[in-house]
Amino acid sequence: MSLPVDLPVFELREELRKALSGIDRPRVLLRAPTGSGKSTGVPLILLEEKVVEGTILVVQPRRIAARMLGEYVAGLRKGKVGEEVGYAVRFDTKYGKQTRVVYLTDGVLQRWMGEDPELLGVGAILFDEFHERRLASDLALARALELQEASRPDLALMVMSATLETGGLREYLEPCQLLEAGGRMYPVEIEHKAAPPPKRGRRGAMEAVPLWEQVGVGCRKVLEEVKDGRVLVFLPGAFEIRKTQELLEGAAWAKGWEVKPLFSALSPERQREAVGPGNRPRIILATNVAETSITIDGIRAVVDSGVARKAAYDPRREIDTLTIAKISKAAADQRAGRAGRTGPGRCLRLWSAGDHAKRADYETPEVRRVDLAEAMLYLKAAGVEDLREFRWLEAPEDASLLRAEGMLRSLGALEEDGEINGLGKFLARFPLHPRSGRLLAAALGEDCVAEACFAAAVLQSDGVFTRKASRAEREKFQWEDDWSDFEAEWRACEAASKVRFSPTACAPMGIHAKQAREVMQGWEQLCRLAQREGMAPGKVTMDSRGKELARAMLAAYRNHVAVRTSASSLACRVVGGRRGKLDDGSVARNASVFVAAEMTEVQGREMTVHLNRGVRIERAWLEEFFPGGLKEIAGAEYDVTARRVLSRRRVIFDDLVLEEKEGGEAPDDESAALLADQVEEGNLVLKKWDGSVERWIGRVNFLAEAMPELELPSIGDEERRFLIEQVCVGARSYREIKDRDPWRALREWLSGPQAAGMEAYAPEKITLENGKVAKVRYQNGRPPCIGLKVQLLYGVEKTPEIAGTKVLVEVLAPNQRAWQTTQDLEGFWERGYAQMKKDLAGRYPKQDWR
Repeated sequence: MSLPVDLPVFELREELRKALSGIDRPRVLLRAPTGSGKSTGVPLILLEEKVVEGTILVVQPRRIAARMLGEYVAGLRKGKVGEEVGYAVRFDTKYGKQTRVVYLTDGVLQRWMGEDPELLGVGAILFDEFHERRLASDLALARALELQEASRPDLALMVMSATLETGGLREYLEPCQLLEAGGRMYPVEIEHKAAPPPKRGRRGAMEAVPLWEQVGVGCRKVLEEVKDGRVLVFLPGAFEIRKTQELLEGAAWAKGWEVKPLFSALSPERQREAVGPGNRPRIILATNVAETSITIDGIRAVVDSGVARKAAYDPRREIDTLTIAKISKAAADQRAGRAGRTGPGRCLRLWSAGDHAKRADYETPEVRRVDLAEAMLYLKAAGVEDLREFRWLEAPEDASLLRAEGMLRSLGALEEDGEINGLGKFLARFPLHPRSGRLLAAALGEDCVAEACFAAAVLQSDGVFTRKASRAEREKFQWEDDWSDFEAEWRACEAASKVRFSPTACAPMGIHAKQAREVMQGWEQLCRLAQREGMAPGKVTMDSRGKELARAMLAAYRNHVAVRTSASSLACRVVGGRRGKLDDGSVARNASVFVAAEMTEVQGREMTVHLNRGVRIERAWLEEFFPGGLKEIAGAEYDVTARRVLSRRRVIFDDLVLEEKEGGEAPDDESAALLADQVEEGNLVLKKWDGSVERWIGRVNFLAEAMPELELPSIGDEERRFLIEQVCVGARSYREIKDRDPWRALREWLSGPQAAGMEAYAPEKITLENGKVAKVRYQNGRPPCIGLKVQLLYGVEKTPEIAGTKVLVEVLAPNQRAWQTTQDLEGFWERGYAQMKKDLAGRYPKQDWR
């Protein structure tokens, strides 16, 4: 044993042996803090104690951790990686028949379980860093539990984490044994430093201080106290790492410190260089890949930005998002713990203590924030008929399941009743998102399987070109008649292959050597899978099969069809009412209609929806592939800017306008209806539709109800709308209707006898019994109303009536405000007047108070 046996996890050697030996369905929940040695020590304890028979799988949420742990533990055992200890990650595997411990990602484990549901030859599965709550880990654990209960009672299962809410998980795993290892942590002094206030930018507006500048200030503060060793800085992504690296390498106060980046897209060599030995003090700029599992010796201080880039899915816009979000308290503890492994350390958090108190205790599980289509297809293919009955650790929301089911139906993978069909089972056999799997199925009919395999491999990757690659560098691989951006990426991969994916040779061409190699490995893997399914991919001939690939893309990406908003802009509209920005070097920039194979909202300097991997298509294909989806609509439309009705002809695919032209005068009835819509919504105002009009409508409605024998047509919402339309007839713009007189339409509403009846039975004025004349107000839903000062009501003993309805009398004080409103004038004189006189006579002595 080359691993230090004084690590805390070795104190559990005997307990682990007892918990996993000689019993059916052995399960252990292990909580072990950072630095306890669980990721490296537990697999070796099981191996040396011969606790289980068969291979020990150690599941990691990240490829970089799985690979580095495999290499590290193999070195501790004085062997080569791939012999006794190995690893398996996407596009990179090093293990053989003699391998006893395999570090692998949860995605690889899912694929293995699909190919071999019994996991024959596997003795134990250890789910490490389970607190990250990746969806793939949740699904793999659930299926492992079901396998253990059904046919593999000998299969040992263990869930491990440093920061884990064990309550609900322990109930989920029951019966299981909970073990806790002590830590070998030194004290870590934690300091909070609130973000600085915004500063005035170049254009005068107040802007937040860039994150890399905040990190630079934090690093300078830490380096004043830490003179050697290593400082670990946590940043959300590669962009922020590059900006921080530029700042630190140019700072005089950081002289003597080497600065090394650490993130997943780096080559394995550069990743080892960041964490490996060295003679100079080092600042390591890392994403959250350095939170757990990866062994980095000599960390004396941590500078934590407190944020991470997190993948999610926006169901409203149906796009993937990659946004910068605050980390949880548990993740912050993990990061701080990196400074206390080899001695006392310190952690500078670039947020306030108050902010920290408000943060979530744990990270939100992926099952609550990502697209579930791939998971649903995976489970349906595994025989899970009703996903609501699946053994979820934390069940997804019904809405998420319904969205996933809807997507799979749209791809043809599920029947209307939700049952998986032959196409769905075919798609599930590929380690791809169902949409990419649908691409391969469509490619079979278009005779471009090899080309589609390459496109699917690219879509799984971070791209072939470097982030800094200029448009000119990428266009060197583009041909004028290319149908898609995949063609340039294929040529770039060919160029990288010719130089054996050498980073030195690839960089000047703008090619990311590691990612190009992974794309080619993924392509070869998918071609082998396609060959196994009898698809005979053959050789890639992008130069002659580009059109066929474009057609297959359309079949799989119907809701990614897009058009540019104008010839001078990269802004685009996409099916589903979505918008985004097309990559400026895409071959689709000159296409009348295209497919954006990738749509991702990324938060960098600003929040942007990027439309990448454009594919030119022909409009005729839309009708060919999706009959009824392409429609031509002609008609009138209200233009908000011009405030007028225009006649437009549109060509629409689903809800996306592909073509729009103006022409001719809109019909009178359609124009009037559209202008009336705007009037009803309050966007346009008829200036002469005033209070007198509303009072007239009130008269009509009152008399229609009070004397139905007159057969007056009342005016409700529909009738009012009709009258507004009549005012608008013959007009095309607001300018034509705003001063129109509505009375012509109103007068035509009543016949001659009806109008005479209204004048007779619902007059605008009435004469009271004292000879005074009062103006009558008619309002919908209320009795007719008059309002007079009390002195003008002297001598009116009875409440006046109109059409048999008592009038509502507002008795006004000398200041013209209603003192009392009544339909019982007799009762007012008996009871109310004396109180009114008592209250007001002193204030208004000149009035006649009888």
